[in-house]
Amino acid sequence: MSRSPLYRDVAREHGFEPLRVEGELPAELEGILYRNGAGLFGSHGRRYLHLFEGQGAISAVRFANGQARGAIRVVESEGWREEREAGRPLYGSAASRPRRIANALRGRSNNAANVSVLAWQGRVFGVVDLSKPIEVSPATLETIGESDLEGAIAHTFSAHLHRVAARDASYGFGIRYGRTTELDLYELPGRGRARRLGSVPIAATAVHDFAATERQLIFVLGPARIAIARALLGEARPERLVHWDAQGASEVLIVPIDDVAAALRIPAEPFFVWHFANAFERGGEIFVDFVRHGDVSGTGTMVDSATHDGRVIDQDEGELYRATIELGAQRLRLERVLPTRSEFPRIDERGEGAERRYVWLTAKDGASPRGIARVDLHRAESRVWTPPPGQHVTEPIFAPLRSGDGETDGFVLVLVFDERTGTSHVAVLDANAPERGPLARAHFDHAVPLTLHGTFVAST
Repeated sequence: MSRSPLYRDVAREHGFEPLRVEGELPAELEGILYRNGAGLFGSHGRRYLHLFEGQGAISAVRFANGQARGAIRVVESEGWREEREAGRPLYGSAASRPRRIANALRGRSNNAANVSVLAWQGRVFGVVDLSKPIEVSPATLETIGESDLEGAIAHTFSAHLHRVAARDASYGFGIRYGRTTELDLYELPGRGRARRLGSVPIAATAVHDFAATERQLIFVLGPARIAIARALLGEARPERLVHWDAQGASEVLIVPIDDVAAALRIPAEPFFVWHFANAFERGGEIFVDFVRHGDVSGTGTMVDSATHDGRVIDQDEGELYRATIELGAQRLRLERVLPTRSEFPRIDERGEGAERRYVWLTAKDGASPRGIARVDLHRAESRVWTPPPGQHVTEPIFAPLRSGDGETDGFVLVLVFDERTGTSHVAVLDANAPERGPLARAHFDHAVPLTLHGTFVAST
């Protein structure tokens, strides 16, 4: 099986350098697009079993004055440096089973920092679930080092944060697995120090994302149980570390930001959520938009455990749903918004936590290539850009105009891999008419390995 460039190690690390521009970049597009994903897919000749193990590679494209400059660098964690000095795999599925058992018993792991990018108070971090952020230089993307945000994070941090515009703060969480599993909650204000809000006990389940309103943090705790004993015995196969209890139930956990101890729990049918779009409150009800999965099997793109080779697996197996939570009755209603298979929902984050009309996501209809859809939640309709065959799109990210505050006053940025050229580029879509295709493309001269999430930081 030939290995897709999406699953090959970063071919060339570099700082910011000019990118070839096809078409005309809008002069109003000013800021930096950051993306993160696995950049190294093995260690010292041994392939990992899952891309979640791959050492992160942060890429960035800076847009200014109708031009684009791009950079990409591998995040150099302490574990990665240890392996380089030892000359052999020490962590993850590439390491020997005795080594994995010893790591588990000692609480040691490699911080791959490979899922998303946190941009906060002028600083930039690579983030992944169950580790602390790793800070990188915004100017060069060179690694600075692991951070506990000046003492705020005692244990672990999540890959997903949500900014509540009305509070001028972002919220995140971390999970501590053990005899009692705890969900630690954090606030990162626009100004001032990060702080821990408190903790809530939960079952030992898989949690990747959440939603935030102006008053509440909302989690869906599906019956995806973590096999802690197997992990301690050195198990490395992802499908054996998470068990889906089809006879179990989900739990919707609602945590007041200002009173964590008053958390509310509402039982629900079994379903799983990898990614949320937004949430807001109105008239005693909470509305939550997310991509619903029937179970936990949609873990994204895998590395084949039999051949240790890369293969593209369809990630768009969920559907866009809205949950209505009646707080007084403690009741949940689910309604499908879009029947198209979809994932990676994003919104105009300037109004996150309040009602938003549009959701952007990747979408796939039948045998057509995966595209980018803008869903109108008021009309339950979508506009879709479908790229040419052989082009693979990633999560869409909204880049607002400084001169406008509407949800379509801006552009949508999509990192695309082109099989024909073996290279990657950022496609710039008009948020008012995404179906017309890119206004411009900013081309790297190499492939950017598969990325999962990112963020856009507008110029000030």
